[in-house]
Amino acid sequence: MLRTMLGPLRMYYSMPSRRKKERPANLPLKVKLTLDADFSFVDVAQEIYPFLILLPNLAMPDELTGDVTEGERGAKVKTLWIRAASFRDGIMPHLEKLARHLGVAYIEPQAHFIAPPFFRMLAKIAHAFAVAEMGVQSFQPFLLPIILREETENNVQYIGGISGTEPACEALHELVLIPRQGPSKDVVAVRIRLLALLETPTYFVAVGRQAR
Repeated sequence: MLRTMLGPLRMYYSMPSRRKKERPANLPLKVKLTLDADFSFVDVAQEIYPFLILLPNLAMPDELTGDVTEGERGAKVKTLWIRAASFRDGIMPHLEKLARHLGVAYIEPQAHFIAPPFFRMLAKIAHAFAVAEMGVQSFQPFLLPIILREETENNVQYIGGISGTEPACEALHELVLIPRQGPSKDVVAVRIRLLALLETPTYFVAVGRQAR
């Protein structure tokens, strides 16, 4: 999921990748050659490709609030945070210049979001970071069913985020361990913010119960 969701971003921001040599030189872009034409696709160099970033807006996990979320508790998302990539001149001027460059009348940037792999990605990041910071025996893990067996039916118990958006920062990502959370003050949580320099949503993941 991380590779699928952040693939274009890796190229745009020159982020590290184990498969850098496999990055495509061009990506398909949805366009109209004339305003009356049907949509078609043209290949565009990845350096100038106008892509969108989609991230879910989530409520705080029940494990940290003590609440019991009613209704859907699985890997479902009600709303998405959507932004265009940060081009030097802004997305609309970039699209106008790109349309002139390609000789097309209209460009429709596209993006896809698949919820279960995204939640699983957050679980992997949070669990691995907590183990690295505290040690594997320091807490009783919550997330192994999600990580190992892809059981995402109860995501809201452990994975969520804050309402609203925090200010952008200079760091590309933010990752912070927060022990002693929740009503019982014995839950280990990890704060995750991917692409924080773009003013993205902040996520909190309850990784486990602190060992006594």
